[in-house]
Amino acid sequence: MKIISLKYEDQSRKWCLNPISFKKLTLLVGASGVGKTQILRAIFNLRNISKGVSINGLKWEIKFSTSDENTYIWEGAFENRHDILLQEDDEADKDFPKIIYEKLYSNESPIIDRNQDEIIFKGEKTVKLPQEKSVIRLLKEEDQISDIYKSFQRILFHNHSEIGRMNFSARDAVIKISNYQNIEDIQRSNESLRGKLYLASLKAQDVFDRIKCRFTDVFQYVEDLRIRPTNERKLSFHLQREIPLIQIKEKGVDEWIDEDEISSGMSRALSHISELYLCGAGTVILVDEFENSLGINCIDEITKALLTHKRQPQFIITSHHPCIINNINAANWKLITRKKGVVTAREATDFNLSRSKYEAFTQLINLDQYLEGINPDDDEYTEGIEV
Repeated sequence: MKIISLKYEDQSRKWCLNPISFKKLTLLVGASGVGKTQILRAIFNLRNISKGVSINGLKWEIKFSTSDENTYIWEGAFENRHDILLQEDDEADKDFPKIIYEKLYSNESPIIDRNQDEIIFKGEKTVKLPQEKSVIRLLKEEDQISDIYKSFQRILFHNHSEIGRMNFSARDAVIKISNYQNIEDIQRSNESLRGKLYLASLKAQDVFDRIKCRFTDVFQYVEDLRIRPTNERKLSFHLQREIPLIQIKEKGVDEWIDEDEISSGMSRALSHISELYLCGAGTVILVDEFENSLGINCIDEITKALLTHKRQPQFIITSHHPCIINNINAANWKLITRKKGVVTAREATDFNLSRSKYEAFTQLINLDQYLEGINPDDDEYTEGIEV
């Protein structure tokens, strides 16, 4: 999947994102609080909607391409319910917001046209289906919709302002090794990143060795990396589970070091490197605060890996760090500004920045639009902005 453009409005929060386009790599830059993280969350919300989640007051239009090389436009809107927060927390008792309309086009030809009364799929009226769930979820078994549904499930969101380590997943305790024969099987799987790394060490040693080589290039005092089931070692109490455990060996140190003693920055670096090799084709990776937990010694190398790796999933990232911004061409920057609840993305190249990376960064951070970011004196948010 490749996200081409997005328009988005959260009527319940009076927050609107004006049209924004994306490249294979897009770096969102701007002052703190302008809405960079919210743009990533908006994209991830569409993944959740595709899974059947109902989100009050949302209105969207996203243009994207999938593995079948077709271009799609998916748009829709949920009703804006002012009583939604007054409902009970029990999911079973909730009256979820309903979809007002939903449309899906393939290369400008209509596939789905839905309103509050009916769903037209390929020119035919469907049976009555739940109004609070997207047709991407409801019709995901249909051939043409199946690829779209799977594409949205390949959107990953990493908020590194909240967490820096490779998480444990319940799936990691029940990995069926016999289901995987090669790296392609592993990449296509729904296993967690930890699970994929473990499977690569067993079924795709050449790929695992490349991950290890890149990791030890970043941390040159590390001489080896391995991943083992927890039943092979006596572990600290909070790791007493049957899951793969990451360990490193430092030069001049006899004992292997368990991952609970590894820094969050090393774990973050391993996550980024592993993802480049192990993510499925068409993955979209959203990374907030890319630099968080990464030491200055590895920011440069990790950014270069992101830019040069031949598989190159689509990356949409945020950062304030000069090393990261300087290493990414200004043509890939989006300068984000906000006026009240309206967020706008502008091409950094519109500001006649220098061709020199370092001069361009200096010019960027001295732009009024970057320094001010939020202008409280501009026009108020207008409810019902055209999307």
